[in-house]
Amino acid sequence: MSTLSAAWTGSLGYTRRGLRVLGATPWLYVQILSAFAAPAAIAAYVTASDIPEGFGRSALLYVLNAVSASAAPVVVMTAVAAGFHGVNLGFVNSMRHGLWWLLRYLWTNVHTTVIFWAPILVLLNLFEWQRREAPVDGGAGLALTAAWVVLIGVAALYIHSRTLLAPFFAVHGNLPATLATIESWRMSGRRFPIVFGTFIVASAPTAVPLAIVLTTLAFTLDEADGSRAVFKAMLPSLVWVVIKIVRPFLIAATYGLYTDLWTDEQRRRAEHGTPAVPLLARPLLAFSRWVPRLFGRAIGRRIEWTA
Repeated sequence: MSTLSAAWTGSLGYTRRGLRVLGATPWLYVQILSAFAAPAAIAAYVTASDIPEGFGRSALLYVLNAVSASAAPVVVMTAVAAGFHGVNLGFVNSMRHGLWWLLRYLWTNVHTTVIFWAPILVLLNLFEWQRREAPVDGGAGLALTAAWVVLIGVAALYIHSRTLLAPFFAVHGNLPATLATIESWRMSGRRFPIVFGTFIVASAPTAVPLAIVLTTLAFTLDEADGSRAVFKAMLPSLVWVVIKIVRPFLIAATYGLYTDLWTDEQRRRAEHGTPAVPLLARPLLAFSRWVPRLFGRAIGRRIEWTA
């Protein structure tokens, strides 16, 4: 069996395995998603409301979207990890155990966000520079624009796949954020086809149709009556609602992938040793140990199935 065929088969297997875990306690995930999608939905409503512009409105929108964006993943990760071991934590315990890992998750996200956006912003700026300084008209211009879109999209998918495992190493592996990010980059580099395949197979069936619906609405609503402008203003908050729907499927599939890859890697390191931390990452790792321990090596409370 070829590498790509094996990756496709494995990705389907991890996705099915994740679906079985979600299907065992579906109401739990409906509760979690409803709780964290609600702030983004409220933010979308506030955006379309008559509340006057100002600091208060901006601060309210920021807080609502931030809560929806940041807190849900660790709660879903905790519920999924427990579900893989046949434990139903329930809504309250999933919230209680999951939020213990929030600061560690956020600090890990700082690392992965920089890794993602540094090259993507370079590509976006190069695209804008080309359009401004060396414009191409007609069909050739459309083809060039399409090439830029494909290049930026492929780069985004590649980088996101390379950092996909970082939160799992941080939360379930109890690694400092810097080490979690390094391990994700190493592991996904050696096993990129299965990591990328799981990312696409687990998320695309829900992400693609929802993205098509949002895009269609953005371009088909009536511009004359202002509905298109209102929808576009609401779009950033609605995107977080969509992400809440996609996340459980991706997290459930990726948790199974993470446990298998990390188990194999620990066996390999028992024979060949642990690779050294890259020199450039050592100062950041030292900083992680200095800041409060919630960011660093150990967190106050752990549950046995996250180890």
